[in-house]
Amino acid sequence: MTKKVLLLDTAFAAVPIHSWLVAKGMDVWTMGNRAYDPLVLAAPERWIEGNYGDANFVASVLSERLFDAVIPGCTDVSMDTFVRLNFHNFYKLSHETDQTLNNKQLFRKTCEELDLPAPRVFSPTSLPSSGKIICKPVDSFSGRGVSVFAANDVTASAVAIENARKHSPVGNIICEEFVEGELRSYSAFLNSGRVRVAFSVREGSRYDPFAVDTSYLADEIDAPERLELQKSVEKLARHLDLCDGLLHVQYICGNSRIAIVEATRRCPGDLYAMLIEYSTGFPFASNYAAAFVGEAVDECPPVRRRILRHTVKQTGSSTFNGLEFTDLENIFRIVPVRRLGEAMNPKILERTALVFMDYQDDNALKLAYERRLDARQNR
Repeated sequence: MTKKVLLLDTAFAAVPIHSWLVAKGMDVWTMGNRAYDPLVLAAPERWIEGNYGDANFVASVLSERLFDAVIPGCTDVSMDTFVRLNFHNFYKLSHETDQTLNNKQLFRKTCEELDLPAPRVFSPTSLPSSGKIICKPVDSFSGRGVSVFAANDVTASAVAIENARKHSPVGNIICEEFVEGELRSYSAFLNSGRVRVAFSVREGSRYDPFAVDTSYLADEIDAPERLELQKSVEKLARHLDLCDGLLHVQYICGNSRIAIVEATRRCPGDLYAMLIEYSTGFPFASNYAAAFVGEAVDECPPVRRRILRHTVKQTGSSTFNGLEFTDLENIFRIVPVRRLGEAMNPKILERTALVFMDYQDDNALKLAYERRLDARQNR
């Protein structure tokens, strides 16, 4: 019997998830409130207009239309709604467990209990006298409300704390040591509490120090920390009794230590899934979605390509009139995320496209990555 499934996302990042569900012969519906999103335009007859962040609204739709499964997309909001629905025919994840992973304060407490490598947490009223501190909302994302300041700078700390509170829906913040190093991600697919397959990605920021815009897959030789990460992820999975599927972790890789900063079970956005698939042949989005619908994914032959993913951002115009970028070479795919004539804020940098670039070898890939980041000031 054909499964009728609801995908809580209509944006471009969810397209690979949607494509696999359709390819499996499922009756795929989407939900979102933007009429010009890619999945709405691609299948308007299967679009339910509405705010998928409203769990009560989604629950009413589920009771009326009799879906077999619900799949969260690539946003924190979609995953939050999913766990609130308690519609877990195939994928078991409680709201409490989801909060433990996604609420930064609760996650830090869990890391401390399990002795996992993570930054030390300080009370906002009892900061150390030296070093750097990073302050952020416990429940925000995409770098919003995040500040770094010297621990002994009273004025800067007050400003940072106030800024973080403003960006938290409930006004809660966390202050922790700022670990010097490089931001990376570790995406693990779990099977019975063990890591079945995992990928480490080097992540950089050209435009915003707290929002990733440039990344590539790191080979095992360039990510020796993977063994420690695997042990940590499996320990966390056992503690929380996580079901099979994706666990995506972001961490800082320093000179002498690693520090896990975030974890989530949703699919990363900005076509992260395609970065992995282009680089390795592993069907990342398919494996993510499969866990929510109780299906298996066909094996794909492995490949190894040196792929760089980069977000293009533009400023200075009140409308989007076309892509503008410099020093981008070896491009094999451009994914525009704006429509011609769409309104833009001319005073800030706004995302206009994602590009994927293919390089011949590791050295060329790493040089291209560094060049993207070195151009921070020039953009």
